[in-house]
Amino acid sequence: MLDPVTKGYLTRRPDAAAISLLRLEDRDMQGIFEAMPRLVAANVLEHMPAASASRCLSNLANKTVSEILAHMPIPASIAVLRHMQHDQVKELLESIPRTMAMRLRIGLRYSETMVGAFVDANVITLIPEHHVGDALRLYRKQGQYTRDIIYVLNKHRHLAGQVYLNDLINARDRSIISRHMHPVPAVLNTRATLQSVAKHPAWLTNDSLPVTNRNSIFQGVLWRDKVMKKDQQLINNVTEQNELASTRAALADIFWMAVGALFVGGAASAEHNEEED
Repeated sequence: MLDPVTKGYLTRRPDAAAISLLRLEDRDMQGIFEAMPRLVAANVLEHMPAASASRCLSNLANKTVSEILAHMPIPASIAVLRHMQHDQVKELLESIPRTMAMRLRIGLRYSETMVGAFVDANVITLIPEHHVGDALRLYRKQGQYTRDIIYVLNKHRHLAGQVYLNDLINARDRSIISRHMHPVPAVLNTRATLQSVAKHPAWLTNDSLPVTNRNSIFQGVLWRDKVMKKDQQLINNVTEQNELASTRAALADIFWMAVGALFVGGAASAEHNEEED
């Protein structure tokens, strides 16, 4: 059990706690994460680089890991899972709720620089035939995932439009959602890269944008802060990894060219010696 002071620090300052925990030995870190409430552990891990968060979790029992992942946003969980061993990821996906496992599997299909890997699928959607009163009751139940825009889907789960919360609050309960719909200003594709959407003009007026797959089926939303802040570091890390890989490849080419030159030189010397004999 954690003492109240430590628990309070971890709860109120997860960003500072993440930095402090990374300085500990693996065994000490393991003990603290095992003692943490799962929600607190999830909040702390969100403030760590994905590779470091993965290292913290890799020392814990799968049951503990799955309980922590259940409290983390899907994009953050996907980023952590990418750094784990394949066998452990497979076991974890089999031990967590089926709906969450399905969302994680979908996200893991995409490259870590693609929009699809960071989609938040836990958002409210409506159909055009919904009544305003029903929509507001749904919002009150899950409003923390929606903010001020709610997307409207047709029977094929294609985007039909969007409605604003303020419009619904001022409308009659029996009014139909389709009467309050507005066009969606921009739609992102799951296979677009984060770099390609980072400077999209729609971010100036929207804190999230809807995402669809190649069949135009709604997948969820991409939050602006994921693109502008947290995941920009991920893009930089991937770029550095690619540059490092290119450097290693170039050094390998130079090495083998040098080795080849030695063999050619040796063969030429042997032929010259045979001629002298």
